[in-house]
Amino acid sequence: MKYCAVICELNPFHNGHEYIFRKAREVSGCDRLIAIMSGPFVQRGRPAVTSERLRAECAMRYGADAVIELPVVYAAASGEIFARGAVNILNTMPDIVYLVMGTESDDPELLRRIAEIRAENGEKFNDALAARLGEGLPYARALTRALCDVMPDVPPEKTEKALTCPNNILAIAYAAALIASGSRAVFMPVKRANDPDRFASATALRGYVSDRDAEKYMPHLAREILHNGAAADEKAFDLLVMHALRSASLADIASTPDCAEGFEHKLKDLASVCGSFSELMSAVPTSRFTRSRIMRICLQTLLGITRDMQHSGYVCSRLIGVREDAKDLLSVLPENIIIGKRGEAAIPREHLRCFAAERRASDIYSLICGTPCDFYSRLLTV
Repeated sequence: MKYCAVICELNPFHNGHEYIFRKAREVSGCDRLIAIMSGPFVQRGRPAVTSERLRAECAMRYGADAVIELPVVYAAASGEIFARGAVNILNTMPDIVYLVMGTESDDPELLRRIAEIRAENGEKFNDALAARLGEGLPYARALTRALCDVMPDVPPEKTEKALTCPNNILAIAYAAALIASGSRAVFMPVKRANDPDRFASATALRGYVSDRDAEKYMPHLAREILHNGAAADEKAFDLLVMHALRSASLADIASTPDCAEGFEHKLKDLASVCGSFSELMSAVPTSRFTRSRIMRICLQTLLGITRDMQHSGYVCSRLIGVREDAKDLLSVLPENIIIGKRGEAAIPREHLRCFAAERRASDIYSLICGTPCDFYSRLLTV
């Protein structure tokens, strides 16, 4: 059997996700579709709109055969680390031969070319990117200039246009991770549907406040599943973050993966004088770091995620759910895919800190949702 993977957040699940899952099956001809999905917290450093079990149920109702959780040490990370962590987990499953991702680009070959440059010139490219960002350039322009610095034959105008789209940037990161890791999985970009009457981004949907607003952008059953679940209380989360920042030492904050250039001093000072997280975010300078990066530093401090944890080679990942008609997957998943509490015995000692961060994330998420912790809930089946 051949398997296909989709790396996702589903925050929340919408028509665009259903489209990508459907197209993934079409273009790959796969027998099984596996989603590698963020858990309780997502890449921008915030709680997911609802639990991973509810989002996994949506995924399995609309095309996925199984959902594996992307560990929080990678889910709450930069795009490059997010992609690398997900691809390393994908690589432990040799039957996965395709990685499908949604993009905005009409030119998949350009994305492949950019990914090859990034993978083959890793350190040189990262140095060039850091230098361009140091000039104060917007990220897409800095990325384009860095690519041109490394490979002068890259067409700058066409490249910069492609890199203004966040899904293209993430797709390039996935493809570069596949190349750099020597993965046998094939990069398969799928152009996202562009129908404003049926499709809206997850960012836009998170801004809607009523069911009616979101109705046309979400599949009916997914909407019912999500709205019947407990939502995360972001104000409660913000209080926990402020407590963590005030309690943490400068060394604790400095050890988080996204902190650099002495930023821990500014963050610690602001946490001491600001009365709320929103006040802190309004006061913190964003010329050096994006808001998402700052929010990730805060989340990483709360969860105790350190730089070395992201580079430890951790590939243990929990199986959240599997379709009843796809339970054959259970017999072929590798040992690092944890199924129930019993599966924890396979976690190497050196990776227990990463797994402890998973448990902390689940505990904190259940608190801000006002629900029992479901870390050891039974395997979800639909």
